[in-house]
Amino acid sequence: RAAAAKSAVQSLEGLLIEAGTDLVISGYDLKTGIRATVPADVTESGAIVINAKLFGDIIRKLPDDIVYISVDDRFMIDIKCGMSQFSIMGMSAEEYPDLPVVDYQNSVYMKEQDIKAMISQTNFAVSDNEARPIHTGALFEVDNGILTIVAVDGYRLALRRERVAKTEVGKVDFVVPGTALAEVERIASDSEDLVKITLGSKHIMFTIGSTMLISRRLEGEFLNYRNSIPQASKYSIEADKRAVIDSIERVS
Repeated sequence: RAAAAKSAVQSLEGLLIEAGTDLVISGYDLKTGIRATVPADVTESGAIVINAKLFGDIIRKLPDDIVYISVDDRFMIDIKCGMSQFSIMGMSAEEYPDLPVVDYQNSVYMKEQDIKAMISQTNFAVSDNEARPIHTGALFEVDNGILTIVAVDGYRLALRRERVAKTEVGKVDFVVPGTALAEVERIASDSEDLVKITLGSKHIMFTIGSTMLISRRLEGEFLNYRNSIPQASKYSIEADKRAVIDSIERVS
């Protein structure tokens, strides 16, 4: 999903497939990069770039069987699975840009199910207005072992707090693009396995199992959300959550 849909650099519309000890698949659109490792029986190491949409469509429609991939000297790719066989053209891996290197500063660890829920409950309020680029992302604040995620779009403010599983820093804040967080939400499962969030000076990296997502950090001054949340309210109403949701769904 990190491959560019359209790009002046044709290789960015593809996936970098690297065969070494296992199979490493990378997608990168110069903003967000995703790299996943897949167990494979590699008889000869090498690398190739394959059109992401075409390769994805082929793999999705293959039967549930072992997939064999081979590449010749002319970048012709042969894909076999069961009774199916495809021959498509690839591109030289040398044309593919390197994913950014995160210059490690510190890390925060969260349970997969927690980070998935936190993003799900805040990312809808991320702005899509490019006039204020900083608000097209969500603010991450770590303070005394508590992670707070905040998103604002001028009409809504969404905030969620959760205790981190482990942290190497006392207090830090950074802004992650909403598009990258949507991919983190898709990759993360409902397990209690830990997600490692690595903070660099210009990039942020999420390590989820054998998958790694790297995104640039957004720079700028995020809204002072504390001043936007009323400290006192005239009315307070409590109701059954399911009943409220059902009522909203009926009237909307």
